[in-house]
Amino acid sequence: MLMAAGPGGAAAQAPDAGPSAPRALYVAACASCHGADAQGNPLIDAPVLAGLSAEYLERQLDGFRRGWRGRHPEDREGAEMRPMIDGFADADLAALAGWLASLPLPAPAGAAADDAEAGAAGGAPAGDPSRGRTLYAACAVCHGRSGEGNDALGAPRLAGQAGWYTARQLRKFVDGVRGSHPDDTSGASMRTSVADLDARDVPDVVAWIEALQRAPGE
Repeated sequence: MLMAAGPGGAAAQAPDAGPSAPRALYVAACASCHGADAQGNPLIDAPVLAGLSAEYLERQLDGFRRGWRGRHPEDREGAEMRPMIDGFADADLAALAGWLASLPLPAPAGAAADDAEAGAAGGAPAGDPSRGRTLYAACAVCHGRSGEGNDALGAPRLAGQAGWYTARQLRKFVDGVRGSHPDDTSGASMRTSVADLDARDVPDVVAWIEALQRAPGE
């Protein structure tokens, strides 16, 4: 999952908080993959971080640091993330997560951007948002009707995340690559929730989540 703003960039406008300045932490450990504005890079498998909740980000960062994320032998991207967090103190993770949460969400993607992301993710098939809307009803219990997330349930915001990343994580939960570690309690809950999904369901669910971002409240 995770991981320098130029003058006038969104990151440059966010307030620094300490003990260590979170923007400096981000530039040192995260920006080379996730971008100056934390809006991700599909070419190197880096998801959007901007606008996710501080609670969710801090827990996932701590999971990489402690080893309950990125440990599965098939989680190549997670394994690449783990060493980036080595040496971070608890206070640094909290400050970094809070700073990322303060950044603006990405603008809704257009069709051209979606096509580019799908190509970078290995040619993921386009989904059917109408069918996805029905399937998403089970997801909405935790992630919210508009994909806004719910920290009390450990459920992240889905609206605004890159579709290729959401699809990949769904497949990881279905396959047990993510959520199988005993310390990943919210991941275990997610695995149970997606147990009945099959391969053809994933692009449909993702298509509906992307529609939520473009037409909030529909």
